[in-house]
Amino acid sequence: MDLKEFGQKLAKVRQSKGMSAYELSLRIERDPSYIHKVENAKMNVSLASLLRICKELDVKPEEVFMA
Repeated sequence: MDLKEFGQKLAKVRQSKGMSAYELSLRIERDPSYIHKVENAKMNVSLASLLRICKELDVKPEEVFMA
């Protein structure tokens, strides 16, 4: 899986939860454009950030990879 594919899957999960990229960025206390950058493969996500994202989306990490 490359960053672009991961970003697309993350976007799909986030959208299915009805949350904007902006809102999710703020919830994980990151720059307002952070999720947008991750979803567009312009930034790599750390494990710590991935776990925070999953917590806010109420999904298990594997769900982001299998979406």
